[in-house]
Amino acid sequence: MNNISIVKGNIFNTKSQTVVNTVNCVGAMGKGIALDFKLRFPEMFKEYQKICFRRMLKPGQILPYTKTKPIILNFAIKDDWKDPSKVEWIEETLQKFVDNYHNLGISSVAFPWMGAMNGGIPLETIKSLTRKYLSVLEDIDIEVYDFDPDVPCVLYDTLKEIVDKNEFSPSELEDMSQIKARYWIKIIAAVQDINTKSINNLCHYIVDGKRIIGKTNIERLFLFLTKFKERKVFFNKQLF
Repeated sequence: MNNISIVKGNIFNTKSQTVVNTVNCVGAMGKGIALDFKLRFPEMFKEYQKICFRRMLKPGQILPYTKTKPIILNFAIKDDWKDPSKVEWIEETLQKFVDNYHNLGISSVAFPWMGAMNGGIPLETIKSLTRKYLSVLEDIDIEVYDFDPDVPCVLYDTLKEIVDKNEFSPSELEDMSQIKARYWIKIIAAVQDINTKSINNLCHYIVDGKRIIGKTNIERLFLFLTKFKERKVFFNKQLF
């Protein structure tokens, strides 16, 4: 796999023009890498859901989303989210990618190990399929990410910067994010814990047997950090 770089880390740190997401055909992104994509690209998720609800997406197909940077290719490697992936569906999507990447203008791409986590397919099988289909593509840069939950991404770096600079009180952060101040106190404490190294760590941070941040606040946190990173969130302190 001379043309393929194996990267241990977070796929959302890629500089590739295109990134691959793995999805089912019923409009759910509730686990694994798909949930990360849903949180980071909510408009993409809405369009994907519309396609699924119209029953237009079938296993083995690829649904491109080109309104973001990077471009997202949704590989349908499951039918229902409750069921495992199938090798033939992964092969179909890989073959479609090989046949169409030129037409899509793809110059670089980042893949996860498709189907190896929640898909239920052995990792060695996925590695073999990846070599079989992608190793022949010598005119594009290909990365395959071996997920490491401890590797931070730009959104976590943004959150860490907010906490370290300590420019905003929990109440001010509530005004900007719609996350209650009492939860911001817990989030700040978790980020200050040396064992918290990433968004993934934070989302699974447990105090007294409970996660400190639930589904709704995770969605709000991702949205806030995305806007803050792009400087679309402004806080105007009142002057007296």
